Parts: sequence; structure tokens; C-alpha cells
Amino acid sequence: MDFWGFIRRRKTFFILFAAIGAGVGYFNFTRQEDRFSSSALIQIVHHRGDAHLQAIQASQSIQDAPHLVKSASLLEECTPVFRELVTFKDLFSRGQDGEVTFDEKAAVRRAAGTISVKSNTNSVLTISVEGAIREDTEKIANVVADVYTDYHKDTFQSALKKFSGLLDQASETLDIKLATAVKEFHEWEKNESSLTVEGVNPHAADHAALLSKISGIALQETEISAKLKSLTDKAQDEDGRQALLFLVGRYSNQNAHEINRTVDESVLNTRTMFGQLFPLLMQEAELANKVGPGHPELLKIRQQIQLTRRHFEVLAGLQPEENAADEETDPAADIVNIYVSSLEHELAVLQRTRSELEKQAKTKESLARALKTDMVTREQYERKIANLEMIFADVSGQIEATQLPTNQPAEPTADVLNRAALGEKVYPKLSQFLTYGALLGALIGAAIGYVVESADRSFRRPEEIVKEFGLPILAHVPFMQEQKLRKVSKDRAMDRTVITMHLPRSRPSEAYRTARTAICFNAHGNEHRVIQVTSPAAGDGKSTLAINLAVTLAQSGKNTVIIESDFRRPKVHKLTGVSNDVGVVDVLRGRAELADTIQDTEVPGLSVIPCGKRPRDPSELLTRPEYEQLLEVLREKFEYVIIDTPPVLVVNDPCSVAPRADGVLLCVRLSRHSRDFGGRAIEQLGDVGANIAGLVVNGVEEADAYGYGNYRYSDYRYRYRGYGYGYGYGGAKSEAYFEDSEESGDLSQSGTLLISDESEK
Repeated sequence: MDFWGFIRRRKTFFILFAAIGAGVGYFNFTRQEDRFSSSALIQIVHHRGDAHLQAIQASQSIQDAPHLVKSASLLEECTPVFRELVTFKDLFSRGQDGEVTFDEKAAVRRAAGTISVKSNTNSVLTISVEGAIREDTEKIANVVADVYTDYHKDTFQSALKKFSGLLDQASETLDIKLATAVKEFHEWEKNESSLTVEGVNPHAADHAALLSKISGIALQETEISAKLKSLTDKAQDEDGRQALLFLVGRYSNQNAHEINRTVDESVLNTRTMFGQLFPLLMQEAELANKVGPGHPELLKIRQQIQLTRRHFEVLAGLQPEENAADEETDPAADIVNIYVSSLEHELAVLQRTRSELEKQAKTKESLARALKTDMVTREQYERKIANLEMIFADVSGQIEATQLPTNQPAEPTADVLNRAALGEKVYPKLSQFLTYGALLGALIGAAIGYVVESADRSFRRPEEIVKEFGLPILAHVPFMQEQKLRKVSKDRAMDRTVITMHLPRSRPSEAYRTARTAICFNAHGNEHRVIQVTSPAAGDGKSTLAINLAVTLAQSGKNTVIIESDFRRPKVHKLTGVSNDVGVVDVLRGRAELADTIQDTEVPGLSVIPCGKRPRDPSELLTRPEYEQLLEVLREKFEYVIIDTPPVLVVNDPCSVAPRADGVLLCVRLSRHSRDFGGRAIEQLGDVGANIAGLVVNGVEEADAYGYGNYRYSDYRYRYRGYGYGYGYGGAKSEAYFEDSEESGDLSQSGTLLISDESEK
């Protein structure tokens, strides 16, 4: 839907119903009761405590104010003032005993309904009272503001004391709870806990120490096993010297501090004796290389070695003392075997020691697990005490931060900044009622206009006409404005509606020239020399189109003639200002020559053949061969022949002329009936084989003539009656009208035939 086109076309509905709505709004305005409003401004200030506490208290007061001001407990204190106001006078009643009573509860409810509270900032309130009595609104607002400020001061002082007491009470309670928790912890630690004073599990510490020793012994076992494997591999050679050299390399770097003190004394003595035997063996080897086998020094050293070895074997328990002297072995092999035996013995001792330590570690682990419950209990006591200490410290900090001097006089916390003045009128407002009424009326007008728009089948765009009729639009002719037509002198022979001659620079003249261009330069321009101009209904402007088209053709240098073929309502002679004494009818009757009927006009190159005496049988004359012969003669004589015929839907005359013309130009005036009338006219012309050259849309707004906007139309009332004037259909009156009468009478612009008394005779 074209919204702006809809607004422009249906603006009457908007304006009319908006005016009606504004009137209804004004009527309602006069019936409303006046309402007045008065306001008091209150500031809430908190002077005590730190800045953070002040902000919290002020914000809380602002949030509570709307509920507090309208509460029954506060408004009940205002009832002494309410008794004196006109607003509450109907709440007085007289009992059976003659006593006058005042309904305070009803007064409180009524006052609460008139009060509104609004927060302007974080510390300023506005208390407004609205009512029908201007003076009462001022008094109610002031008394409520005074009572609220007093109530706020007292309440705040009480709140301070209560808050301070709550903090002290909370501090005492927390102190008691903390002392109780510490006492319970100490009693449990003393009587039930098996942990140390520091809260350590002793069995867990012992278990960790034993595990450390076991790890050390396991490392020693690994080292000794590696030594045994190396000595066993070295001892496989023949003289055992590789093992001996291995021992020499090991014990040359032996550190006495590396000896494990957990090994028994036999192992320690064995190592000591080996340390004494080894130097003797080394000395023996050196002397054997220097001296002979029987050298005294060599024999002496060998005796020392043998004695030392025997002593070592006895000490180590390898053989009895009595058998030691009988054996003779290889010294190097004996040393290696002895050292291997000592290592095996040492390894066995380490394994026994590790086994004992593992047993002890398992025992300590069991005891440590048994004390795990005590550890959890201790941690719970410690967390409880820590939480109580933290809460106690927090409460103590709040007490120190607030520093509430409750023993000092109270400072004001609420003050009235602006007292209420005489109430101002807030309702009703004339502008508001008029605006709402006009807006509502405009909406109703829009709804009605939409219904009318939906039911309106008139054309709004050129595309709709082309789509509906399937014909091209040759021109859009705007309205001929009356103020422009008045510029034409009435003394001119040509009628004022021949605007192409009188006002050639106007937009309608340009539209007629557009139609002329379309006729002359279209694909069939050479063949369209005899052009019939007609319209669907009366009042569409077909005669005006015919004469202006003829003028534009003549102005372009074309020899043009316009022939009147509307024998029922001839107008060409009036539009051109020529005589109607002799015309087409006389030529067709054979009473005049064609040359005698052709008349020149003010426009060079334009000739006119008027109607002449109007016949009683117009349809029959138009269907005669003489009429077709007349058109052929005119075709040879003139370049363009314009035929003005009646409307198609009024009489059948145009359908008789259409087959004889080269082309038919259909003039359509925009109206609500254009769609139906135009379709029917095109259908009738098509039935007789007419060649419709195109449409000329008449009666378009000047803005639309060039911009092709939304079409508008004037409200023409089309009537079929009046165009035939009651003749030509067998009536007695029509038979005596034309050729036997000297006066042909005249037609008014509404289409009604004016016949003189003499004509009727």
C-alpha cells in the first residue's frame, strides 16, 4: 500500500475525525473535576559514623521513605490536622447519643491515596499531595513532611542505640564462645590426645626414621653384593692376582669412617687383621723379584705371613686353632677367600638388621595410624577457634569504626528544605484532552479511510491503467485551473478550454502536445490520419481533447480538420466559435456541398466541419456509406482528420464510426468508476473491430502530470440519462424536433436539453 498516497487521498477523513475527536476531548475536558497538587522537599542527612556507613544509612532511608510516609502508623499522627480540612469533612458522623465521631482509619486510607513520594537524589525526597481542594493539599503535604522528619529523627536515634547494643551483645557472645572452645581444646589435649604438646604424632616420626635406616641398609646390601660378584669373577684366574689387585685398589682408598657401626666386632677385627697381613704380602712379592727363593729375608717374611694368616682364620672361626698350623695354602688365594667370607658375613648381618628394622617400622606405622583420629580432632578444634577469632576481630572492628556516641544528644537526620505552597492545578489540561481526542479521532479516521481505500477501485498509478486495459497511455492531462482560465479574454472566438492556443506554455498544453507526438511518431503514425476521439462516459473531456489535439497538430504545421460527429450534443462549433448553420448533417443529406461546410478558425491550418441541423436519426446517418465516403474525401484533402464522437457507454454512435477511423483515442477521466466504464468501453470498441491507439488520462493533478504520482479525481456524477435528450428512440417529441424546427435549442452543461415552446410546436 502506498502510505503517503493513502494519506493524501484520504486526508479528509483524518482532518474530519481529528476535529471531531478534539471536540469530544474538549467536551470531556469541561466535565472533569479540577485536581491540585502541592509538594514538600525533604533532605535526609546522616552525621554519625564513617562515610561508608553514612551512605548505607542514607540509601536505606530513601528506599524506605515511600512505604514509611504512606504507612498507617505515621499518618495516624496527622489525624488532628485532618479533622480541620474540608477534604475529610464527610468522615464526621453523629451517633444515636448525639456524639460526633471522626473515622480516623478512613481518613488515613484517603490521605494515603493522595500522597506520592519520589526520590530526587540519594538524599532528597519529594512528598506530593493531590486533591480537589487547593488549600488542603498544601496543609496535608506540610503536616506529613513534619511528622516524617520527627519520626525519622526518633527512629534513627533508636536504631543507633539498638545497633550499638546488638554489636556489644554479639561481641560478648563471641567472646564466650571463643573461651569455651579454647577450654574444650585444652581439656581434650590433656586428657584424650596421644599427640605431643606441639601436636606431632611421635609414632609417625619414628616410622619415618626407621624407613630412612632401612633405605641405608638396603643401599649397603647392594654395594656388598656388587663387591662379592666382582671378587668371584676375579678369583677365577690361576693365581688370584687379579682379585688381589682388586682388593689392593679398594683398600688403598678405604676410609675408616666408612665402616658400618651396626656390624658386629668379628667383622671389624677381621678387617684389622687383613690390614696387617696385606703389607707383608706386598713385601714378600717385592723380595721374591729381587732375591732368590732361599734368601733369609724372604723366608722371614713368609713366616710372618703364615703366622698372621693362621691367627686371622682362628679369629674369624674358619678353622680350629689346632689345625691352623697344619695347612699350607696359597697366600694370595687365602687372602681373597678370607675377604669374600668377611663380605658374605657382613651381608648376612645387614640382612638380619634390615629385617628387624622393617618389623619395627610396621609396628610404628600401626601406632601412627591409630593416632590419625586425634590429628583430625585437633585440626577441627584449631579451625573452630580460628573462625571465632576472625569473627570476633571483625565485630570489634565494626564497634571501633562506628563509634556511636549514644550517650550524646541526637543530631537531626531529616530536614524540610522547601515547605509546600498553595496547590497548582494538574488536572485536567486542555492541551492534553485536545491532543488525545484529536489523535484518537485521527486513528478512527485512518481506519475508516483504510476501509474506503480498500473498497475504492479507482486507479492510483499509470501502471494500473496499463495493466487493467492493456493499452498504452499517450498523455496525462492535468486539471485546468479556473484562475488560469480567467486570464483568457471572453471576447475571443475560441473557447477558453482551447488552452493550447490561449495558454500554450501551461502544463495541460504540454500534455496535449505529448499526445500529438505519440500519434505522429508511433509505429503506425503514417496510417493514423483519421483519428476518432471518444470517451467511456459523459464529462470525461473528450471534446476538449479533440479540439486541443487538433490545434496542436495545426500548430506543428499539419493541415488538420476536426469534424463534428456528436450529432446529439454537438460542441465543436461552440469551442471553435464558427457558425453551425451548415454542417456534416447537411452534407450527408445532400443539401450542401462539403466545401460549403468547411470553415477556417483562428489557428492557421485548422479547419472545422460543424454538425449543422441536428438530425432525429444520428445513428443511421453515421452508418450510411455517405459518411464513409466523406471521411475518404477528407483523408485526401487534409493530413489529419479528428472526429469528435459521443461517449461509448451512452449511445452506440461511436461504435458506428470506429471501424472507419484509422485509430481511436479513448479519453478517460480518473474517477471511482474509471475501471468499470473504461473496461466496458474498450470491450464494445473491440467488438466492432476498432483500432484503439491508446488512452489519454484526463483530470490529473498538475504534480502528477509530470511526476506520475498518485492519481486524484474530481467527484463527477455520471448519468446516462440526459445525453440522448429523449429523442432518437421513437418519441413523438423527438420526431418534430430537428429538421422541421428553425431553432435547434441548446444544452446546458449538465446534459439537459433545453427546448423552446416554439420548437415543441
